[in-house]
Amino acid sequence: MKKIAVNTLGCKNNQIESSIIKEDFTSIGYEVVGFSDVADIYIINTCSVTEKSDKTAKYFIRQAKRANPKAKIIVTGCYAQVAAQELEQIDYVDLVLGNVEKHKMLDYLKYIEQENKVHVRDIMEHRVFDFDKFASHSGRTRSFLKIQDGCNNRCTYCIIPYARGKSRSNKPENIISEINNLTAKGFKEVVITGIHLGQWGLDFEPGQSLYNLINKIETINNLKRYRIGSLNPTEFDDELINTLANSEKLCRHLHISLQSANNDILKAMQRGYSVEMYIDLIHKLKAIMPDLAIGCDIIVGFPGETDDMFEQTYENLKQLPISYLHVFSYSRRKGTPAYDMPNQVPHKAKKQRNKILTELAAQKSMDFKQGFINKEMEILIEKSRDKSTGWLKGLTGNYITVLLDAQSDLINETVKVKIIDVSGDNLISQVV
Repeated sequence: MKKIAVNTLGCKNNQIESSIIKEDFTSIGYEVVGFSDVADIYIINTCSVTEKSDKTAKYFIRQAKRANPKAKIIVTGCYAQVAAQELEQIDYVDLVLGNVEKHKMLDYLKYIEQENKVHVRDIMEHRVFDFDKFASHSGRTRSFLKIQDGCNNRCTYCIIPYARGKSRSNKPENIISEINNLTAKGFKEVVITGIHLGQWGLDFEPGQSLYNLINKIETINNLKRYRIGSLNPTEFDDELINTLANSEKLCRHLHISLQSANNDILKAMQRGYSVEMYIDLIHKLKAIMPDLAIGCDIIVGFPGETDDMFEQTYENLKQLPISYLHVFSYSRRKGTPAYDMPNQVPHKAKKQRNKILTELAAQKSMDFKQGFINKEMEILIEKSRDKSTGWLKGLTGNYITVLLDAQSDLINETVKVKIIDVSGDNLISQVV
């Protein structure tokens, strides 16, 4: 039996797409093995959000070559989309596929022995969400469902619109049908994802809004719960907020992108909102849903960010009732306006600012978790156990991992537990 190994870098959308790629290959008789194992074909599904992402992709390409010098190597994803010619120069890369082509990877295997190894179309010309498969079926408790691709925004630091193309939405009837399919297979939770999720439906004629889709998802009888991916603050209006607050199945967890808590930097980033607007939104959401977990992304060291600007970001974040932060140091990407901006921040300053916010993030996370001690919560028990304790592991609706010393027959079940302690990143619980 022939074997494939897949390495996935980057976002949940890449993870979904890699899951589908694996399913396609197993359907024609391939066995999926670990990336460090000997395989006949190695696939690297790349990210290109930072310069480090590109370097990591190259590292795994070299690792695949070392694992089996005779194997075929396929590179796809965002790095392949924006730097196909760069990858073409690597002799032992056999096939380079863009973000559209990877959805038909089996069709492109016939080119793997040919001289023309690059198959990357102009993604800006791709205007329709026409993927046959858009959900992961390989998990047991949770499935990821991609409903949108691409992004129409042009934030000055971001390469992703050039890697993913214009915003394209999956039809609501396809989404509802697939969720019904997933629940029939036993999935209790579905995670709704996209590259710019808040732009779902805007490309339809007439346009549709995300809250319309959420109302449809809410009526699916066999769906226990669902959560939605990252949204921008400008995408929250009263209708969406009320829909979220009144939902009985939506997990109380939102990721609301921020990037900076200084207005001058937000303007330079072309984010389209102010710090004051963001703060008002977060307090409004927490007033309606007190147990809501809210996370955000922050970029430190954007060109022109002074010590005073960073200090303002820190103080604003310190006061906000957010549950976690994803902290990134600004990475210059060729082809974006920020690449040529003056006053680039030195690496040392970026590293120090990253450290400061990472420490704040850890404190925010701990404070949020400690607030649930002695409270009852519902968790969905996952297939995998905690590696250090061997206990069952579950996830609350508001995105906290909970450990439970109980029997395996609870796997893939929702269980009401009482939180008794915090240990590291996890809550410790007992069955009510």
